[in-house]
This record gives sequence, C-alpha cells and structure tokens, in this order.
Amino acid sequence: MKQETEKNELVPVYEDHSLEALFDLVTSGEEPRYLSYIPGLFTTASLPFKNVKKTVFTRKGSQGLTLTLTSPINVPFGRYGRLLLTVLTTHAVLSKEKNVPVMIEYNSLSELLKEMQLPRQRGKDIKEQLDCFTNATFAFTHKETSLKNGYLFKDLYEEGNYPKKDVEVTTKTTGSIRFTTGVQFQEVDDKISEKRYGNFKIVISAEFAAFCQKHAVPIDYGVYKSISSAVGKDIYAWLVFRNNGLKEPVFIPRDKLVEQFMPVGENKDPNTVNVNYAFIVNQLNEIKKKYYPELKLEFDSQGSGITLFKSPTPVIKNDTRYALITSTI
Repeated sequence: MKQETEKNELVPVYEDHSLEALFDLVTSGEEPRYLSYIPGLFTTASLPFKNVKKTVFTRKGSQGLTLTLTSPINVPFGRYGRLLLTVLTTHAVLSKEKNVPVMIEYNSLSELLKEMQLPRQRGKDIKEQLDCFTNATFAFTHKETSLKNGYLFKDLYEEGNYPKKDVEVTTKTTGSIRFTTGVQFQEVDDKISEKRYGNFKIVISAEFAAFCQKHAVPIDYGVYKSISSAVGKDIYAWLVFRNNGLKEPVFIPRDKLVEQFMPVGENKDPNTVNVNYAFIVNQLNEIKKKYYPELKLEFDSQGSGITLFKSPTPVIKNDTRYALITSTI
C-alpha cells in the first residue's frame, strides 16, 4: 500500500590529524569522518553559485525567506565560498565562549588549506573568498502567514469591534549580521615568485558566532567537500537539515525544489525550469549513490516532485544541536 504523504514545502573521509583541533571526530562506520556545521538559514537560501561580480546579492528561498549578501568588494560565491563558510561556522560553533567574537589564526595560507583538506593550488580561490567575507554581512527577511482567532488581536481594534472570525496574520522577522569584524594577514612579495600570505587573524563577529551556536546544521565535512557542484552542496545540506525534523513522508513539488535550489527569473525561458529540475534530480541521484546511500526518497513518475521519507541520520545522532536546528530564527 502506498504511504500517505504530507504536502509541505522545503523548510519545516578523509583522515588528517590537523583537523582534530577543529572538527569533532565521527568514529562510526569504516572510515573516520569529521563533523562540521553550516548556518541553518543557508540550507534555505545560500550563496550565489558563481561569481556575480556584485557587492549586493539577493536570493529568495522557500517559505517566505529572502537572503541579501553585502560585501565591500564582492559577495562570496561558489563551492569554495561554501567551504570557507563551513569552516567559519564550525569554529564559531565549537568555541567555548558565548556572545563574544571568535578569533582564529593561521601561520600561513597553506595551514588554512590543510585544515580545509584542499591542495595548495586552491590557495588563490580561498584567499579570494576570504576577501569576499571580510566585512561582509548577510541580512534576512522571513515572512510567515497563518490564520488566528481575531480575539487574540482585540487590542488592535476599538473596544468590542475586533473580528469575530479568524484573521490572516503575517509575522515578519528581519536581521542583519556581519560574518567577520576583522581580518589581518601579511603579504610577502619577493618580486621573483608569486606572493605569499601568512600570519592570518580572522575575527568572527560575536553576532555570527551566537547565530551559529543556536542555528547550526551538523554535516559530514568530507562529503560536503567532495560534492563538486555548489548546487549539490546546498541539496546535501538541506537533506540533512530536512531529515532531522521529518516524521511522516513529505511530498515536495518540483516548483518548490527549483525555487529553492535553482531559481528562475521572471523573464527567463520557461524551458529553463525543466532544465534546472533535471539538474536537481541528477544531483539527488548522485548524492544518494555516492554520499548518502541511506537516503530514502521517491521521484514522482510524472516528474511533479519528490517524496522524502525518514532516513537514518548521516552524522552523529546525539549531537545536542539537532534540537536547535528546528528552532525559530
């Protein structure tokens, strides 16, 4: 018998001892893995996929969420921007101090690359993203609409004239948070070889650290890093986030999947929606095959969406932050 599904929207390894100071070691399974974190909000609306060469970028997610990135130079982007965001978030989450800035230091760019499990050739990419995150902010607006008893709002009406039936109530939540409050490094130019960078000091803002400590999604860093496309990284993080609060099977329409992961502008070719949905389906299949084999999902035969089923947790089950993932903004 086919299980009934709830119609809903989207929201509701490699071993290296240098990582042990940052990532919690996951000992389950054949290979040791490392637990890292990303801000929960970025599983609903994330960074641009490629370099948009803009100081302001707006991304509309599902369920009334809008994310706006602002940077003095260029907004962070792509797969390396996502990896650096993960590292900044993980440092913030694992900090022992609360409500204070978090400073992280690296003797060289190579040391940061080693922590991120990236080859030296990616130094230029990571330095570029660090520049983008410097003094950058993200602002969010979340609108949630529901029906409530008119009596609850009698103070907003003249005495005795409040609505006697349910009223539509929209709750609007906004916020603006800086990623960092200070970045310092030394640039060494010997006029012969390429410039070298060292003595990094990155100060994560107290606001961002507090936000991450309350609203971080635990993910397998090795898996997240291995997924090559930025869209694939977003989908994997969302699957981990979504699976946390899932109790009953849930159907997610194709338009909601496209809206969140590969939105199409108003004036774009309508066929772009089909192309984008096909790419999302491809990424879901690849993630299930290579990175999350325990994932339980079904594709609608008519191509109208997917059904998610409760799946085994891909990272540590008893992490206390799982209780925080579903808390409000």
